[in-house]
Amino acid sequence: MTNNKLQKTQFVLSSGAKLGAAQTVLLIITYVSGDLFSSPLLNLSWIIYGVLIYLYSKKYRDEILNGLISYGKGLGFGVKISMYSGIITGFFYFLMLQVFDPGLKDVIIAQSEETLLATGFSESYVESMRENIERGANAWTMFISSIINGIVAGFLVSLITSIFIKRKGDPFQEAMQDVQ
Repeated sequence: MTNNKLQKTQFVLSSGAKLGAAQTVLLIITYVSGDLFSSPLLNLSWIIYGVLIYLYSKKYRDEILNGLISYGKGLGFGVKISMYSGIITGFFYFLMLQVFDPGLKDVIIAQSEETLLATGFSESYVESMRENIERGANAWTMFISSIINGIVAGFLVSLITSIFIKRKGDPFQEAMQDVQ
């Protein structure tokens, strides 16, 4: 692996780890407050995604890619770091459900049932959905869904941030760089 490719990979991994750490700190705060899944603080997650993806994308453009980045590369970078962030937050959920607070599964199930009842579903319907709700509250399901949620959130945020960080160079110089 060339030095530049290694530098790119390290930057992507470290940026994803920092984004994941920021998201995990937010989750820990909401857990300690007793409202892990319905806290209004969770809306800050979008702000964290937006600010950090923008800042890391800009830094990636300026320090790693010599000041030039296409819209597609910016989008790809944001999705990659969000995927790594999703792995970290998924690991947090996994540890919470398997090690630190196994009773959290019952809380998830109860909150899900309450939400379904509050939206107007009948008690018999909610009872028939209990098996599906229990599968969704599984540690592995939470881990996988956290990764998927990270990718989707990163994609949506990167669609916007990439507009602001893209910077094209001289096409002639770019073509000549490939020739050399």
